[in-house]
Amino acid sequence: MIYSDCIEKLLQLKDVIVTNIECQSREMHIWLRMEQRMHFCPCCGTITSKVHDYRTQLVKDISISGYDTILHLRKRRHVCPECGKRFDEHIDFLPRYRQFTNRVSMQIFEQLKECRSIKSIAVQNNMSPPTAARIINEIDFKTSKLPLVLAIDEFRGNAEGEKFQCILADPENRRIVDILPNRKHDMIRHYLLKFSNRKDVKFVVMDMTGGYRKLMHELFPQAKIIVDKYHYVRQITYALERVRVEEQKKYSEQWRRYFKRSKYVLLKDTRKLTMEDRLQLDNMFRISKDLYKAYQLKQQFEHVKESSSREEAANRLSRWIMDAQKSGLMEFIKVSFTYQNWSKEILNSFEYPYTNGYIEGCNNRIKVLKRVSFGMPGFARFRRRIMHIMIN
Repeated sequence: MIYSDCIEKLLQLKDVIVTNIECQSREMHIWLRMEQRMHFCPCCGTITSKVHDYRTQLVKDISISGYDTILHLRKRRHVCPECGKRFDEHIDFLPRYRQFTNRVSMQIFEQLKECRSIKSIAVQNNMSPPTAARIINEIDFKTSKLPLVLAIDEFRGNAEGEKFQCILADPENRRIVDILPNRKHDMIRHYLLKFSNRKDVKFVVMDMTGGYRKLMHELFPQAKIIVDKYHYVRQITYALERVRVEEQKKYSEQWRRYFKRSKYVLLKDTRKLTMEDRLQLDNMFRISKDLYKAYQLKQQFEHVKESSSREEAANRLSRWIMDAQKSGLMEFIKVSFTYQNWSKEILNSFEYPYTNGYIEGCNNRIKVLKRVSFGMPGFARFRRRIMHIMIN
């Protein structure tokens, strides 16, 4: 009796009586039954303990000491003496129509928070991938209201025939608002119009997608649009790279290789340049005046980034735009017009501290999830996995 009580406490299953335990290879088989209790008839409500018959069900449980645990549960089927209804006894740890315990469901639920494939989780829990996948299908995520700061971006999901999906997030509280099946404006408009608190959104953080800006002004006329710093800074990086590529085409094979190997030196912070780096730059600038101009514009924009106020940033940005347009470098002239078009939203980033850093981090985790899962073509399950990983 003492031995049996210890085993029952070790299993941590309520109201069970263990009758036998056997270890076979990598499996631990446990025979048990429930303590007999009174039950209410689901049809007429009569209290009864009358047993109609028994049957044994094999139930998967969490592993014990590295063994896959299989419970041989002897279940009773009761019969109502009043109406004759036959029904199974109630078992707290085993949901109806399930062949594994609640603890297994909770274990899989926690493992689904990791960037792992469903197949690897299923193998670990000794079940088929479709069975493990059904647990994520039971999770539902709904957003009742929009946050004060709304960030919007897109990512390449390749789900349900759509190449790109849209992600909405709250960067202030670091949580996902929702994942939309595509990035089309009609879809985004239809989704956001459902919220009654759209007036509560004071800031919208986004990249430099013109269509999104128009849409956000339409949906949130009182909100301030902020361009994420990374997205306008990389315009300079891309322009400098294009100038380097065009310049290196003009020279011999030896110099082309030299320019290509020096690409990261051009992008390096000047405060971190070594003597060797400076020598590389001098060699390139000696033979390429345009590359020198491009590098100077890149360095000048570093001063714009270091501005401590909106007014200071506005003055420095205006000077940079004028210098870029006078440079004669088409790549930087295009960037200058882009900055003119987005100047208000860019300057907002110097006044308010919000960025798309959190949402870009989410996009990176989504890429990892896609890679380990070899793609997730079903959008509904893909969305649940993303929300489950990010929210919890």
